[in-house]
Amino acid sequence: FRVPLATAMSAVAAGRGAAFWHSLVRPGRAVYFPNIDLRLVPPNAEANAHEVGMDVVTFITRPAVTKVDVKECLEKVYGVGVERVHTVNYEGKKKRRGNYFYHRPDYKKVYVQLRERWYPPKGFAVTAIDGDVDKGHKVKTSPVKSGPKGYWLHNVVSRKAGDGEYQE
Repeated sequence: FRVPLATAMSAVAAGRGAAFWHSLVRPGRAVYFPNIDLRLVPPNAEANAHEVGMDVVTFITRPAVTKVDVKECLEKVYGVGVERVHTVNYEGKKKRRGNYFYHRPDYKKVYVQLRERWYPPKGFAVTAIDGDVDKGHKVKTSPVKSGPKGYWLHNVVSRKAGDGEYQE
């Protein structure tokens, strides 16, 4: 079965038919869309990254993602120059709820060394105090961890020895 050249060219131009789809599959014409979820890890509070900048950026992703995938995604999609990529695989934390055992999903940490220094934006939350207070959120403080550690009976009403009266 042969298709006349004029018919095939009109199908390609019209964007329908088998000739159109075969024209997209020619070598060098393949277009791949990235299906990589890269979560950027904020820098430490001590790093002072806003003024100094960073040349190593950390991401968290799925274990199936390779170094080549990360490098091509950052260079081609985001236009960021990548010098080197290091990866570390982690097992998910084991948990127990009653008699039921489960674990969090496994993940991979990706350390990307950039060709140029990167300065994170000012609103990039380094700590809960740094980023959330500027946005008007309350800082979460634990009553157990904050303040001096005291004895648990200091605020409980105690009985005075011999009097029978209660005091605080």
